[in-house]
Amino acid sequence: MDAQALITWLSHALRRLAGCMAWLLIFLGCAIFSHAAWATAPNKWVIDKAELTSMAGRREVTLPHILQPQDYLPAGSRVRYRITVPLTRVPAEPLGVFVSKLSLSGALYINGQFILNCDQGRLEELRCLHKVNLFSTPSSVWFVGDNVIELELYATARQMNGLSKVQVGDLDELHDGAYWVLQWLKIEFLSGLAWVSALLGILSLAVSWVLRKEQAYLWFGIASIAHALGLLNLTVSNPVIHVEVFTWMVFSSRLVVAPMALLTMLSLFDKLRRWMILVLVGFALVGPLVLGLSGNSRIVLVVFFLPFLLATSVLLLFFMRWAIESRNPIKLITIGMALALVFSGMLDWLRLTGRTDFEGVFLFPYTYSAMLMTLGTLLFRNLATALKQSRIDRELLEMRAAERMAYEVTENIPVGTYTLVYRQGGRRGQFLFVSQRFLELTGLDRKSLLVDPKPFLDILHVDDGAAWQQFIARTLDQRDTFSMEFRIFHFSGEMRWVSTEAVARSLPDGSVLYEGVLIDQTAMVHAKREAESARGILLQQQLEQSRLQEREQLMRDMHDGFGSQLAGVRMLAEKGRIRPEEFPQFLHEITADLHLVVDTLGQLHITLDEALIDLRHRLERRFSGNGPRLHWDSQLAGLPALPQRQILQTLRLIQEAFNNAFKHARAQNVWFSAHYDAPTDLLTVSVRDDGQGLQLPKVRGRGLNNMQYRAREIGGKFQLIERHPGVEIILQVPDVSKAAQTDSA
Repeated sequence: MDAQALITWLSHALRRLAGCMAWLLIFLGCAIFSHAAWATAPNKWVIDKAELTSMAGRREVTLPHILQPQDYLPAGSRVRYRITVPLTRVPAEPLGVFVSKLSLSGALYINGQFILNCDQGRLEELRCLHKVNLFSTPSSVWFVGDNVIELELYATARQMNGLSKVQVGDLDELHDGAYWVLQWLKIEFLSGLAWVSALLGILSLAVSWVLRKEQAYLWFGIASIAHALGLLNLTVSNPVIHVEVFTWMVFSSRLVVAPMALLTMLSLFDKLRRWMILVLVGFALVGPLVLGLSGNSRIVLVVFFLPFLLATSVLLLFFMRWAIESRNPIKLITIGMALALVFSGMLDWLRLTGRTDFEGVFLFPYTYSAMLMTLGTLLFRNLATALKQSRIDRELLEMRAAERMAYEVTENIPVGTYTLVYRQGGRRGQFLFVSQRFLELTGLDRKSLLVDPKPFLDILHVDDGAAWQQFIARTLDQRDTFSMEFRIFHFSGEMRWVSTEAVARSLPDGSVLYEGVLIDQTAMVHAKREAESARGILLQQQLEQSRLQEREQLMRDMHDGFGSQLAGVRMLAEKGRIRPEEFPQFLHEITADLHLVVDTLGQLHITLDEALIDLRHRLERRFSGNGPRLHWDSQLAGLPALPQRQILQTLRLIQEAFNNAFKHARAQNVWFSAHYDAPTDLLTVSVRDDGQGLQLPKVRGRGLNNMQYRAREIGGKFQLIERHPGVEIILQVPDVSKAAQTDSA
């Protein structure tokens, strides 16, 4: 910003500031005029004399009056001001008693009757020193003659204590005259500043969380929130927390806002150093701690503020020089606000020590709020500028990246570009442009191709040449975008698969211009063929594996079923236990077992219980006469429907167990049990005999292995237990319902 622009901007800013000040002066002038007019109105009293009763005794004082240390205990005690108001008649309407300031808290009595405290609660729990008080008194408490007004005050040594002038008169006139001006200036306006300060602090802390390196937003956020807490001292008279804690919080906020504001300004001027952060942050941490240990002593607060105020005054000289060098109008205004802050701080320090007028206000909240607004404007203006510049930089980077990507795509992808024109009435086109990649794909020469397109037609596959001509003729009639796949022969003799896509555009002379690309599809075609070949091989392998599995399954079914029965018949025949006339019966049962395989796999809704009934019938017929005695126990109530294959595998395992008991163990009894436990969803099948048992190394044949295999296939657990006598084969299938649902799904 040049000097002329700076002067122009400052002149506009000063004119606006002067306008605001003019309106403020008019407002204050009207308020003062109305206040003076009210003070001179008849039947209105402005009382400046009172009788004080305190620890120092009773004496006449002039209002406004400041209490002396000997009037009250340092820890806090009560004093009483007595005022007399003569009335010639009883008021018809409630009278108002206006007290612009009392400290620390107070209560109003009229003619010995208690009227009201300055707020709800005990005087020892209230802080009304900044509150504007307008008491409404009923007309019944007044009488003709001298009326006694008593104001009982609670005072401590932490602040300046006393009483302002007292005004008595019509309640509405008091409210519209002196009360509402001070109420707006000292309470409403400061409440608004507190909310604005808190909002600025939260926004600034949020920005500092995102922009970790920009520490100015952190210091400004802390300063704004601490200032908002400090303003509670001026707007809250009945704190919700303990009054001592509230007092400490208010005083501590003053010890935090000053160093945080200084850190913010140093950051804005790029003069912040690490040792400065350590010193100022240490001051902000140690100050509240010492203040709390001292019991919120006003002396400690003054001692902490005095050196900081002196140091800030010296630093302001440097800030002024830096602001002038920067020629930044916002920084110049910020320095002006800082000077006003230092000046108001000196006045407030005098007020804090009791050396100024009692009825005045503290200027620090107003000037510090104004400086915070200025700093916030500067910070968020810088943020907006940075965001705008960041957006511009990002758009520039995106544009450059797009240009770079377009260049890389054009140079590296396997696409050739061309421009082909067909003159009006012609059926043979002419190449106007071909890219280097187009020439690499076709193996043609640019000069010859631009003169005559015939070399391109010559490299077309014999089966695709006629299709190309028909395709071009059709697209010329329609003058539309076209795409086609065809084969070409490279000059090296290699056949390539290519595709082309082109956009048609009509020219003013009636010609049709095609702008298109030529894409090499050779690798994709080869990959597709290889994938199809691999898929065919995989399907063939899966088919062969399925056939092997079916063959193996059939072998197991044959061995477990009629194979095992044939072995049993053979053994009986060799021992002479079967008469020739019995052979047809055994062959009939073997055939029936084969039918069981077909029936089990062929019935969609057969249950395990039904299959076991059929198996029991066949076993009883088989073992009748010369076989072991069969004991049967089947309790399968609630068993869900099982898949046919699982039923068949279970039957085969049971049948193999019976065959082992009959063939190897020479058992006299065979016990069979099948139980389903619904709560645990467990199916248990057991086959036990009382034979001579099994010698495990000798029975690891196909039958035992098949039983173990079938148990695993249906998700069961197989056990072979020596019982002495005999053995027991146990099959346990857990989670039967889940297996049935999975298979059905």
